[in-house]
Amino acid sequence: MDKLQTALIVSNVLVLATGAITIAVAVTALNEKSSKPTLNTVASNLLLTQCPLSGVVANAVFIFLTSIASIPAITQPLRRIYLKLQAWMILFCALFTLIIGLSIWFETLRTRAKLSDIWGAQSVEVQHLLQERFNCCGYLDSATPPFQQDKTCPNALWAAQKSGCVGNFSNYANSFLDIVFTALFGMVALDVINLLCIGMVLKSRAERARYRLIDKKSGFNGI
Repeated sequence: MDKLQTALIVSNVLVLATGAITIAVAVTALNEKSSKPTLNTVASNLLLTQCPLSGVVANAVFIFLTSIASIPAITQPLRRIYLKLQAWMILFCALFTLIIGLSIWFETLRTRAKLSDIWGAQSVEVQHLLQERFNCCGYLDSATPPFQQDKTCPNALWAAQKSGCVGNFSNYANSFLDIVFTALFGMVALDVINLLCIGMVLKSRAERARYRLIDKKSGFNGI
């Protein structure tokens, strides 16, 4: 097995790993979305539900299909059609992942505005958890919208001394979403590497096929 073939196999394995990680994270997020929120999960769950999780799952499934298509591309080196098919599939995966990553990145540009709507749509229980999670009272301040009375904000006087949750919540959201879209862009980079490996192997196989044809015409055995 030559170095190009080895590089292609390694890049195929890395792409498959990204698909496995992606679908594991997406399924976990979907399960947690339907479960009762806790202090540790309430903020991340709210942010994940704003992400296109169904699209992420669909992308992960297509990554698995691409990995399956890579098997005959490796095991049948004389038939370049499988390698070309894999190239088109990996290109689709890269574009799909890039679109998802860009959509999440655009959301970070208007985090504060969107978090206000998210906060207002939550139940009293969830707002309690968010106030405790970020040690704050209310959203913009204790009166806008009015804070939820709990152990973090036991009364109006105590709540007035604390800042609203908008600052801590938006900082957390930006950091969390930065990790998400950076991971997606990392997946795109691996797809591009895989595509480059496919291109180099295709070029190598095309040259070998040409040499075999020349040798066949010359009456020698193929390479």
